[in-house]
Amino acid sequence: MNTKQHQLVKELFIQAVELEASDRDKFVQERCADAPEIRREVMSLLGHHFQETLLADPPPSETATQRESAARSGPVHQPGTVHQPEADYPAGTVHQPDRGRVSKPVRRAVSHALPSDADPYLVLSDIWEDNRNILRRRLIVIAYVMSGLIILSMFRLLTYRYAAYGYGVRIAGLVVTLGCGLVLQRKRDLSLAQIRFAEWAVLTVVSMLLVVVSTRLLLDASALADAIMIISINNWNCFSWSLVILIYGIFMPNTWPRAAAILLPAVLIPSLVTKFSGWIDPNVSVLLALDDYGQPIPGALLAACIAIYAAHLIHGARLTAFQARQLAQYRITRLIGQGGMGQVFEAEHLLLKRNCAVKLIQPERSDDDRALVRFEREVRSTAKLTHPHTIQVYDFGQTKDGVFFFAMELLPGMNLRQIVELSGPLPPARVVHFLMQVCAALQEAHQAGLIHRDVKPANIFASERGGILDFGKLLDFGVVRQIDLDAAAEAAKLPQTVESALRRPARGIAGTPEYMAPEQIATPDSIDARTDLYSVGTVAYYLLTGQTPLSRETAFETMMAQLNQMPKRPSELRPNIPDDLGRVVMRCLAKNPANRYGSASELQLALRQCECAGKWTQQLASAWWGEYAAPKMPTPQDLENPLIQAVDQQEG
Repeated sequence: MNTKQHQLVKELFIQAVELEASDRDKFVQERCADAPEIRREVMSLLGHHFQETLLADPPPSETATQRESAARSGPVHQPGTVHQPEADYPAGTVHQPDRGRVSKPVRRAVSHALPSDADPYLVLSDIWEDNRNILRRRLIVIAYVMSGLIILSMFRLLTYRYAAYGYGVRIAGLVVTLGCGLVLQRKRDLSLAQIRFAEWAVLTVVSMLLVVVSTRLLLDASALADAIMIISINNWNCFSWSLVILIYGIFMPNTWPRAAAILLPAVLIPSLVTKFSGWIDPNVSVLLALDDYGQPIPGALLAACIAIYAAHLIHGARLTAFQARQLAQYRITRLIGQGGMGQVFEAEHLLLKRNCAVKLIQPERSDDDRALVRFEREVRSTAKLTHPHTIQVYDFGQTKDGVFFFAMELLPGMNLRQIVELSGPLPPARVVHFLMQVCAALQEAHQAGLIHRDVKPANIFASERGGILDFGKLLDFGVVRQIDLDAAAEAAKLPQTVESALRRPARGIAGTPEYMAPEQIATPDSIDARTDLYSVGTVAYYLLTGQTPLSRETAFETMMAQLNQMPKRPSELRPNIPDDLGRVVMRCLAKNPANRYGSASELQLALRQCECAGKWTQQLASAWWGEYAAPKMPTPQDLENPLIQAVDQQEG
């Protein structure tokens, strides 16, 4: 096929996936009646696409409460096969696809409640399950091999005169190693923490066995005053530990820092055994002093260095393989950043050859399955919205090995918090420019019954789309709440303290304290669209002055201030702020929701009437980006700190 034919295949594929299943075959047959080769290619792409895209609609009768309850105790999710992708549409057009819906929350058989310091090597998205299985299988082999060696050593003891020595510790070691091997083999759904505990148990037992046996042998040889025998036993002890260190470093999956933390202390054990035996029987040290050759470089240290370097090479090879792996119809290319409950990767759609950002959930960062519910809610909420100033979702679903993901547009640029940190407070005209875009995005969300609840500078992205600079995008609908707008029209009376609110379950308060509305703290069940408008006011205050209106040392003090204190007028901090814009900001920051603007469109109209509105031009935006930073695809160093880490920092 030539280039034109490939382009035609792509166009037909994009059009076909928008159609209902009953119309899809007919469409392809009609358009490709005279081109059977193109028809076969399009049908092949469609078959692969719907086989790999893992979405399903939940039952109509299933409520959000039932889904959240099911996330804590229900069966494993069975993905479906519905997908509505986005095409690469010309600049200036708005595409409104009939988006699919995420199936009920994903649950896996393994435990999601891992400790915060869980092995970071094994929590890279898309290889959690593979690494868990690799660790389990290799630990089974080690446990059975060690059990066999212990049994063999017990039989060999019968040929020596000290046959009664060491049986107790050998039997204890056999019970632990054989027991761990059987448990690991029979229970395939053990969590990573449980597998790591089994690893610790096997290593501890093997280490104790070597220490006890080596000490016993040294003391026996000392009693016989046999210098050759005691030197041989000491060399055997060093060789045994070198072998254990080498096998562990190469055989078990680890990053080099973790391997070093385990293996370097083990290097000291042979020397400690010798010192301990000499402390019990000084003749041990006297006889070992007769060894004229000694060990210029301890074998255990050399083995540890080799094992650590091998772990580094193997780990790098696995990361390379990970980058080449496919997530459904996406190929992961690099890590962009990591948030509180998910990682974001740059990826390429294998069929459309379009770059996008793929977000993967990290269930081990949650105490329970509520993180899965939140992830599903973010996808559902964002997928409903089609405004150009809202981040667009292309695809979402669950992979065959249980990783929950969604793909969204990849944005060049930086968020507004980074812009302020880079160049200081923004000109009023630029602030109005961004706020009007945010209001437009919020208006669509509010009309759909969605309250963002976490509008802040870090969630507003200044990008470049279709050649337009400073194109704002509203991100992160992870704490969104769906409400009945009529029922929530009147906010409840606010208490004067936050103690009662803080006694509520943690899920009752969501957002960032510096940008939260008073009712969001005191009566989180009574919020409405005006709650987001308060947050927009705090964002405007920060962009104009470079500081949040009511920030305090602790989150509690900040929430108290949000309830009971009024901030200074922005013009008191920066005199160049126009009075009309200052009045708009202060009205947004009214404690009583009734005194704020009634809707995002009303706030947008008030901003449009400000004298500085419309004065931020593309020439000014181009000059700013040219001076500070041309819009580019984000890197780990660009993204929001402290939640973002590069791969090596994350795994170290």
